[in-house]
Amino acid sequence: MIFHAMEPARVANVAEVIVVGDTPLDLQAGKNAGVRGIVGVLSGASKEDQLRPEPHTNILSSVAELPALMASLR
Repeated sequence: MIFHAMEPARVANVAEVIVVGDTPLDLQAGKNAGVRGIVGVLSGASKEDQLRPEPHTNILSSVAELPALMASLR
C-alpha cells in the first residue's frame, strides 16, 4: 500500500517517506517498506502498549503533534 501511494505522489525513494499510523499493522508496513520514519499515533485505534513493541521512530500522543515533528526533520 505504501508503494502504491508513492506512485501518484511521484516519490520514488522510500528515504523520503514517513509512515504515520495508529495500528500495529501500520507500523509493520512502514518497516516492511523500509521508509525513513515510522510514527505511531496514540489518538487513534490502538493503545500505547499495542504500538510501543512495534518498529517505530516516534510515538506521538496525538496527530496534532505531527506538524512539530515534521518541522524538526527539515
